[in-house]
Amino acid sequence: RDVPADMTPEEDERVESVDLEDGSALLSRDGPTAASDAGVRLPAFGGDVTFLERSAFGAPLWAWAQLAAAVLAISTAGIAFDQLPEVPPLRLASWRMQATSLVLLVGAQREWRAADACTKNFALRRDTLVLLVVSGTCLGVHFGLWVAGLQSTSLSHSLLLVTCTPLFLAFGAFALGFPTSRGELLGAALGVAGVALVAFDAPGGKSNCIERVTWQGDVLSLGAAAAIVGYVLIGSELRKQMPLFLYAFPVTFFSAAFLSTAALVAGEPVAEDGDAKSVWLGDVFGWAFVNGTSRFLKRFVVVSYLALGPGLIGHTGYNSVLKHVSPLVVTMALTLEPVFGSALGFFLGVADAPGAQTLLGGVVVVCAVATVIVATARRQRDV
Repeated sequence: RDVPADMTPEEDERVESVDLEDGSALLSRDGPTAASDAGVRLPAFGGDVTFLERSAFGAPLWAWAQLAAAVLAISTAGIAFDQLPEVPPLRLASWRMQATSLVLLVGAQREWRAADACTKNFALRRDTLVLLVVSGTCLGVHFGLWVAGLQSTSLSHSLLLVTCTPLFLAFGAFALGFPTSRGELLGAALGVAGVALVAFDAPGGKSNCIERVTWQGDVLSLGAAAAIVGYVLIGSELRKQMPLFLYAFPVTFFSAAFLSTAALVAGEPVAEDGDAKSVWLGDVFGWAFVNGTSRFLKRFVVVSYLALGPGLIGHTGYNSVLKHVSPLVVTMALTLEPVFGSALGFFLGVADAPGAQTLLGGVVVVCAVATVIVATARRQRDV
């Protein structure tokens, strides 16, 4: 990784984080870090961007701009998935993971060449490979359930419920006997109330609704939030020994393999004919083969955007600002995903405005997640 010239190895060590969603920035090695304005120089058109280097709230302006872009990019993922309703959920999720794997491969190759023998040996250990497969499977289950939820319920419901992972982490830690503060348990209990409010909201029989709310879609979205817990926990351990892309690429690759296989087993064809070529080109790798029709071109554009937008600019982007912005601030910013995502969907005309009960439940859920995040950070700081 590129380390600022005036950052000591000890300071660099403290800003390591995992490339995960939903509150996982708090799983950095030593908890929240002090932000740094290390005087990063950004070359542009042959000069230096001095304005973006100015410090604001303890971090350079470019870091805040990058964090804002990351949150906005992540918030568009649900809208992008909804643009391909004809593609079955497991197939669509597998395409997203395939495209993201290709993007991450470039960074993984660079980090492998720069890695020392100890890092390479750790990455190739049998137990490490097993954990990578398990982590990738959890990630695959997460995306498979979430896309299925998006296709079965409203955008606002799905986005709110899929961000509940910190609540599952708090409940799980308490159930397994791990240290858990009262604030974490209070936030988790508050989250249950918020989820109930969202889940029992209905369109009210309106005939002009763009979307439909179903309990099946809500359950799938909530299941997606639970499924990623294994990915979060495994990543928090492996990332202590593995650089960002060396961890993220194999996990995403195994996730893509799991989802592609699951889609074939589930019989989710999207090709128009049944020959072997259409199965592999139209189904398994259907997003990557553009045959000149607008339908195939749309699939390529949407899936490529999911990899480059929410994937690269979003999740990789917010990890890169952790050297300058506190992990607590980054994680709190990510709780705005359902707010921005629902608003964008409404203003773009692809989603309905959330009902009053969903709005109230959404506020409760976001506050509950924020409570768990802050309580977790305080507990880790006091250890």
